[in-house]
Amino acid sequence: MISEFPLFVFTVLTGLSAGAYVGAALFPKKDDGPRPWLFPLVALILVGVGSLAAIGHLGRPGMVMNVLNNPTASLTLEGITAGLLALVAVVDLALCASKKKANRAVRIAGAIAGVVCMCVVTSAYVSCYGNPAWTAACTWPLFVLGDLAAGAALWMCFADMPNKPLATLVAVAALLFAVVLVWQAVTFAGLGKPFGFIVCGAVFAIAGAVGGWATASTHLWNTAAKVVFVLLAVALVASRYGFYLVSIL
Repeated sequence: MISEFPLFVFTVLTGLSAGAYVGAALFPKKDDGPRPWLFPLVALILVGVGSLAAIGHLGRPGMVMNVLNNPTASLTLEGITAGLLALVAVVDLALCASKKKANRAVRIAGAIAGVVCMCVVTSAYVSCYGNPAWTAACTWPLFVLGDLAAGAALWMCFADMPNKPLATLVAVAALLFAVVLVWQAVTFAGLGKPFGFIVCGAVFAIAGAVGGWATASTHLWNTAAKVVFVLLAVALVASRYGFYLVSIL
């Protein structure tokens, strides 16, 4: 198992939540249905579990206070932005449960918090100068596009049916993610184990892109959306695991 497994869990789960809120803000539902609270609940669980995993990276919970004493530390900034995303999800959940309807302003706030979280998390690795592979130019699109593609695919599972613009966004983001994974594979070539995971991620990303295009014109939206999400979630997990395999720790 990789030494950064807790951070791997954190970046994958919070990235999914962040990307999903971007999708929810850009493509709001016309009819929230009988369970509008389900989406923010899932988003909150993803951030919560991811944040708990990040605490595990510190070795023991007591170390959290030491991290908080340094407000400019990467883990501190990641924790703050993840906390903001979780706070928006809590507000979203409360409003959806009480009003039986999603609030567009809250969803937009979630998208903003999500984008900030994605950028802060990515910046932590781009600035890790002890690891040339992590500071490569492909790291920014690797994290952001991966989170956006898989997260927007997650929102597809909750969105109106059908939603061709959303499916198109997922397909384009997945295709671009696949291109970036090829770029990452070239960058990581010769480093051993990461290569196979990255190639696997690229294959699943391409499959997700094809599925996204197909979903835009299918009548089986529910099933197709779930399949696309699984494909892109696997692509995200595989590529992120390969990324962490070149850790200096």
